[in-house]
Amino acid sequence: MSQVIIGKVSRQQKDLKGWLVGQFLPEDTPFKDNNVEIYYKTFPAGDKSDKLHKHPQGKEYLIVISGKATMRIGNKIVELQAGDYVAIPNNTPYCLVEVIEDLSIIGIRYPSIPNNKILP
Repeated sequence: MSQVIIGKVSRQQKDLKGWLVGQFLPEDTPFKDNNVEIYYKTFPAGDKSDKLHKHPQGKEYLIVISGKATMRIGNKIVELQAGDYVAIPNNTPYCLVEVIEDLSIIGIRYPSIPNNKILP
């Protein structure tokens, strides 16, 4: 990246499903980056999932901006709320189990590697 970029998270949530930066983003955008993936996502209260996934390479960090949710990380169920963060090592299965209060999170994963998400 050789330029300053100013964007709107709300627009990228709509256009790019919350992804701000990553190797999988279109070549014609300044958001394509092979080093890191960053996203900002929101989930309404009541959302539930049991779809575990993991990343064989790299690490992921989640930061809860607002709201509250339970997550399964490995064999543990944890409750996260505004101000909490979690560091997830490679090959650790995880998923968002239930959104208790409207949730906003920032996720950072590095490096940005093609086909680095698998279902265990």
